[in-house]
Amino acid sequence: MSRFSIILCIGASLVLAACGNSASAGNTASPSPGIARAPRGGASGQLVQINGNTLILTGANGDVTVTYTTTTTITKMSTATLADITAGECIFATGAKDSSGLITATSVRLAPKNSRGCTTGGAAFSPPAGASPRPTPSGQANMSVVSGEVTAVSGTSVTVLTASTGTQTFTVPTVANVTVSSAASAASFQVGQCLRATGAPDASGNVQATSLTITPAGANGTCSTGSGFGRRAGNGAPAGG
Repeated sequence: MSRFSIILCIGASLVLAACGNSASAGNTASPSPGIARAPRGGASGQLVQINGNTLILTGANGDVTVTYTTTTTITKMSTATLADITAGECIFATGAKDSSGLITATSVRLAPKNSRGCTTGGAAFSPPAGASPRPTPSGQANMSVVSGEVTAVSGTSVTVLTASTGTQTFTVPTVANVTVSSAASAASFQVGQCLRATGAPDASGNVQATSLTITPAGANGTCSTGSGFGRRAGNGAPAGG
C-alpha cells in the first residue's frame, strides 16, 4: 500500500470516529426528569400550593407553575341541574343529533349574560383572542354544538337564540352533565381544588394565566388534566406562605 493510500485510510478513520462520537452524544441527551411541560394554551390539574400570585398545579407529567395578575379573569364552575337552566342565561351544549335533527345534550355549561351578551356561547365560553373557533366535537357520530341565550324552558325542552341559526330547540335530559359559571376572585383558591389555567407557557413551561377557572372534580373525585390522568381532589399539599 502506498504512503498516500495509508494517509487516506487514517483520515477516513478519524472522520468516522468523530461522527460516531457526535451521534452518541446526541442520543444520550434527554429531558430533565420531573419537570412538567405545560401544553400549548395553558395547564390543568389539582392545585397543590399557593404562594401569593403563584400557583402550583400537579398534572400527568408533574408540577406546573402558574402565575396570575390583577387582570387575570377568574371564574368558578359549579355542578348544576336541569332546574338551573332559566331564560336569559348563556348556554353552551354538546350532544348527539338524531335522524330528525333533534339534539339531545350530554354536556351543558351555563353562564350569566354580560354586556357582550351571549356571543359565541357567552363570555365564559368564548375562546381567547386570536384563538381558532371551537370545532364541532369529532370522533363521535352526529355530535353537535348549540350555544346562545336561553329564551324558554319547558320540562326537558330548551329553546336558545343562537348567533348563527336563530332560534333552536333541543333536549336536556335529567342525566346530562350541567355546570354553571360564576365570577370568582383569588380569595376563592384553595389547595385541593381542580383548576384550569389559560395562557401561553414560557420557555421553562411556566404559564402566565390570562384566565383561571375553578372546576368541579370528576365523577371519580379526580381532577382532569386532559391526558386521561387525574389526582383525587382534596389530597393536596398544604398551601405555601
